[in-house]
Amino acid sequence: MATDATTRTVFHVFWAWQDEKEERWLREMARKGWHLSRAGVFLYAFDRGEPADVVYRVDYQNLRRRDRAEYLGIFRAAGWEHVSEVSNWHFFRTEAAAGADPQIFSDTESRVAMHKRLLAVLIVFLPILNIGVMNLMRGPHTGRPDWLEGVFVAGTVLYVLIMLLWAYAIVRLAVRIRQLERGRRS
Repeated sequence: MATDATTRTVFHVFWAWQDEKEERWLREMARKGWHLSRAGVFLYAFDRGEPADVVYRVDYQNLRRRDRAEYLGIFRAAGWEHVSEVSNWHFFRTEAAAGADPQIFSDTESRVAMHKRLLAVLIVFLPILNIGVMNLMRGPHTGRPDWLEGVFVAGTVLYVLIMLLWAYAIVRLAVRIRQLERGRRS
C-alpha cells in the first residue's frame, strides 16, 4: 500500500461475484475518510477527505462509444457520480440517505442481468483463450533447446491454472445468479 498525506493506493482482491462485498468495503473506506478516485484491476486509488457515509455501487456494462454518454447521463440524472471505470466495470457513488441505501438497480432482475452479461463474456472468451494458448503451446518440438522445453512446461502449468480459475469464475457467477434469482422468488 502506497500512501502519503492525501492519497493512498490499496491492493485489494475482489471477484465479480463479490460486488456487494466490494461496495461495502468502498463505503467503509469513505467512512474512514478515504474516497475512491480510481479503480484498477485489484488496485484502488483513494484521496483523503472528510469521513463521510458514501454509498458505492458497481455495474458491468460493455458500452459502445455512442451509448456511453447516455448511460452515464442516466446515472447522473439519478444523483450518481461516475467515479471510475476498469474493464467495463463502472464505479458510482452518492451520499447515503436516511433510511434505505440508494441502489442503481431498480429490481433483482437488473442485478441478475448484470451478472449474466459478465458470465456471457467469460463463456464467449473461454474457447478463444483456449485455442490461442493451445496454439502457442503446441509450437515445433524439433530443434528446440532443452531450456525452452522447461519454459513450455511452465507455460502449460500456468495455462492449466488460468483455465481452472476461469472455470471457477464461471461456476461462481452461475451460483451467484441462482442465489439472486432464488432470493427474488422468496
